[in-house]
Amino acid sequence: MRPDGGARRRTASTAAVVASVTPLTPRMTRIRLTGHGLHGIGATPGQTVKLLVPGPDTGAPVSRDYTVRGYDDAAATMDIDFVLHGDGPAATWARRAEAGQTLEFVGPSGRYWPDPTADWLLFVGDETAMPAMLAMVESLPEHARAYLYLEVADAAEEQPVGTAARPDVRWLHRGDADPGTSTVLEDAVQEAALPPGHGRIWVAGHTPTVHRIRAHLLEARGIDRRDLYVRGFWGTVSPARRSRPTRAVGSGR
Repeated sequence: MRPDGGARRRTASTAAVVASVTPLTPRMTRIRLTGHGLHGIGATPGQTVKLLVPGPDTGAPVSRDYTVRGYDDAAATMDIDFVLHGDGPAATWARRAEAGQTLEFVGPSGRYWPDPTADWLLFVGDETAMPAMLAMVESLPEHARAYLYLEVADAAEEQPVGTAARPDVRWLHRGDADPGTSTVLEDAVQEAALPPGHGRIWVAGHTPTVHRIRAHLLEARGIDRRDLYVRGFWGTVSPARRSRPTRAVGSGR
C-alpha cells in the first residue's frame, strides 16, 4: 500500500546501547553509547544528534538535540554529556540511565566547524554549550589561538580542557543564582579585550543571554556577522524577537 500523501515519513534512526554512565561533575554526566549502527556515521566535533527519549506524559518518544562530545568509529562508541538540572525528558532519562539500556537517535547533523586559519577564535557559553565548545576546541591544531568564556555554577563544575591549542580559559561562576538569571557571562564579554586580527566567534547557551551578547558584538564591537555564530540552546527570547520556547540543544534540558 502506498503511504498517505499527507503523512510525514519517519526519519531513519540508529539504535544504540548505553555502555557506561560516568559522572563528570556534580551536575553533569557522560553517557557512552555503543552499537554496530554507530560504525560509519562520521560524527565530527560540534555536531548534534536527536535523541529519542521517553516523553513526560505518555512515555512516547520525544526528540531532544544533544551535542556529540566524542566519537570513535573503530570502537563504535559515541559520548553525550548531559546537564542534570531541570526536569526535562532528556535530563530525566539521563539521571536514570544504566548500562544495557537501549536508545535511538537520528543524525548526526550540523556543518559548523571552527576555522583554524583565523587569527583567533572566541568561544562563549554556559554549561549547556560546554560539550560542543570543548569538542571543537580539542579539535584545533597547536598553533590556533583560542579563548573560552564559560559560565558554570561553581568551581566543582569546571572540567579539564585537553587540547594541543592550549586555550585561554575563563571560568565564570554564577554562584547560587539560577541558570539563566546571571549576567556574569555577558558582563565578561563586554569587558573583554578582543585580540587584534581577524577572529571568529561562537556563542551558545541560554537564548536571551546569547542574543544580548550577539547584539553587543555586532553593535558595540562592530563584529562582521559572517564571523559570528550564535545559537540559543534553551530558554526563551523576548516576544518582540520570538514568542515560542527554544528547544534544548547541547547538554541540558
